[in-house]
Amino acid sequence: MANNKIGIHVLEPQDLIKAAHLVNSSGGDWGYVTFVIREDDFNRDKWQSFFNECRRLHLIPIVRLATRMMTGGFWAKPEIEELEKWPQFLNSLNWPIKQQIVVIFNEPNHSQEWGGEINPQEYALVLDRLINLFKQVNPNFFILGAGLDQAAGNTKSTMDEVKFLQEMIMVKPEIFNLLDGWASHNYPNHGFIGLPEDKGRATIRGYQWELQVLEQLGLNKKLPVYITEAGWPHQEGVDNEHQFYPAEKTAVFLEKALAVWQEDSRVKAITPFVLNYPLPPFDHFSWFNQDGSSYPQFDRVLGISKNRAEPEQIQSYEIIKVVLADFLPTDYLYKGKIVIKNTGQWIMGERGSFKIEVKQSDNEIQISEIKLPKNKLVFSDEEIILDFEVKTGTRSEEHNLVLGDNDYKIYVFKPWDLKNQKVSLWQQIRARINLWWLDFTRG
Repeated sequence: MANNKIGIHVLEPQDLIKAAHLVNSSGGDWGYVTFVIREDDFNRDKWQSFFNECRRLHLIPIVRLATRMMTGGFWAKPEIEELEKWPQFLNSLNWPIKQQIVVIFNEPNHSQEWGGEINPQEYALVLDRLINLFKQVNPNFFILGAGLDQAAGNTKSTMDEVKFLQEMIMVKPEIFNLLDGWASHNYPNHGFIGLPEDKGRATIRGYQWELQVLEQLGLNKKLPVYITEAGWPHQEGVDNEHQFYPAEKTAVFLEKALAVWQEDSRVKAITPFVLNYPLPPFDHFSWFNQDGSSYPQFDRVLGISKNRAEPEQIQSYEIIKVVLADFLPTDYLYKGKIVIKNTGQWIMGERGSFKIEVKQSDNEIQISEIKLPKNKLVFSDEEIILDFEVKTGTRSEEHNLVLGDNDYKIYVFKPWDLKNQKVSLWQQIRARINLWWLDFTRG
C-alpha cells in the first residue's frame, strides 16, 4: 500500500490546516503530523476534535506522550503506578486510522526530560510496562520508543546514546524486540550545522547508525523508522543567530535530506520540527515567521512530489432504527426508512458509494438499494436517515429479510382474505389503516 512519508511536527491544534496543505500537496494524501499530549491536558473533547480534524484533513497522527513541566524546567518522571491512564485515555478517542502510533516520551538521555536525572533502566521498565498496557487495551496501538539525542555525551545532564541503550537491556534484554517501530531524531549535528551529505551518527542518516547499534544489542527484527524530529535551524528569528545557515540554504539542505529519506524503504514517516512557533526557544526552527509568512523550506516541501496514501480505517456502522411494516398487502409499494450511525474511523461515502447489504428469502418482494445519496458524507459518530422501497408480490406469504446484521419478517397478505390463518381480519384492518395514514401524511 502506498505511503505518503511527508509530515510535520505541530504544537497547536489550529496549525492542522497549514500542516495538511503542506504534507498533502503535489499529489500527496494522508501525510503525518507529530504532536504532544501531556498528562495534565487529558481533555477528551479537545483531543477528539483534534482527531476528527485529522480525519477530515487526511492526516495520520503520531502522538508523543509527555508528563508535566516542573519548576526549574524539568519534565516530571512518569509514575509507574499511574501508567494505566495513558492507554485508557488514548483508547477512549476515535482515531483517524486503524494504526494508532504512540511515542513513549522524549529524549530520556537528557536529565531535563526525566525529572532532572538520567535513568535508562527506569525508562526501560516504564517502556516495557506501557507496551504491555497499550497492547492489552487495543492491539492497534503501534508503539515507538522515545527518540534519543544522538549527539549527547556523558555529562551531568546527558548520557551517550549507546550507553543509554546498553543500560536499558540490562533490566529488559528483549525491550527493543517488543517495539513496533523506531522513533529517530535526525538533526545535522553537532551544532545543527552538518551537511546533507554527512553520514553516520548525529547526521541526517543517524537512524542507520542506530539500527546497527540495536542489531548489535540483540534486535532480531526489522523495525520501521519514524523520523519524528529533524531539520536545520535558520539564522532568521527574533534575533539573528549567525552560527546557523540562512533560511534559503536550510531549505535547499532539507530538500536534499528529504530525497535521502524518501528513497529509504525503512523510513515510513518524516516529521521535521517545527511547523509554527516563531518565538524563542523555537523561532529558528519554525517554518513560519511572526508576521505569518512562511520560510523557504515550506515552499520547497510544498512542491515536492508525494504519494497518495490510503491507510486502513475501521469501517463500521450501527443500525439505530428501521421503519418497516410487519404486515403489507399484496401488490403494494411501501416506503421505509432506516437510521444508521457511523461508529467507525471512516467518513462514509468518501471512498466510494456506501450501501447496506440486503438479503431476502425469495424474490417475491422487491427491495430498492439502501445507499447514501451521491456526494453525501457521514462523519464519525454522525447519524443519517436513508429511504428505501418495498414492492410486494401477488401471493400471501411470509418473507425473511436481513438488513445489515438484523433479521426482519414481513407477512404479505391478500386484503380481506378471511381464510388467512396468519393474519387475522383485525390485523389486516389495522395494517390497512396504518398504511392509509402513512400514504396520506406523505402526500
